[in-house]
Amino acid sequence: MSNKIFAAMVGMENYHGAQTLHVGDTLYLVKDPDNRLDHQAIKVVIPPIGEVGYIVNQTGKVPHGCWTGSGFYDAFYQQTCAKVRFMMQDIVIIELIEITHVPVLQKQIDSIIVEWQFREKA
Repeated sequence: MSNKIFAAMVGMENYHGAQTLHVGDTLYLVKDPDNRLDHQAIKVVIPPIGEVGYIVNQTGKVPHGCWTGSGFYDAFYQQTCAKVRFMMQDIVIIELIEITHVPVLQKQIDSIIVEWQFREKA
């Protein structure tokens, strides 16, 4: 990829907190078209942990130099990868490392999340 695409991730406090992330971690960005608040939502997943946040998709809340989720939503099929590049108190900056058409079944990702949640409760 010749042009770097950076995006901001938020909402970690609603899942497992920013402490589950480290600079250099590989993340999976998965489209979430069934999201009631944003039909172009992109959730961030770390198997086997599960969902860890969402890509910012509001123009006024995106840090300078980052894309909104809707800005690159159509650049991949269902899932793509990213790396954690910078971490701040309540926001994580990620860099897309590949934008390819990688078919993934939503049920596969959901089953990973359900398995993790089951183990966490045990």
